[in-house]
Amino acid sequence: MKKYTIIVLILFVYAVGMFIWGYQKGTVTGTEALLGSAGMSVVLVILWFLYRKRQQYRDRMKSS
Repeated sequence: MKKYTIIVLILFVYAVGMFIWGYQKGTVTGTEALLGSAGMSVVLVILWFLYRKRQQYRDRMKSS
């Protein structure tokens, strides 16, 4: 598994954990938790694609 994939997975688990913790504590409503986790998921998917493109660029520069 690539390093950037592991980083994104760790951030996803952390974000979901924080939203669950906030929901259980009562500081975040159910709707806020769902919208927040959906927004965070979109950001993390974009981050994963950017990391992947960066690694592909580095591989191309290294091979040429």
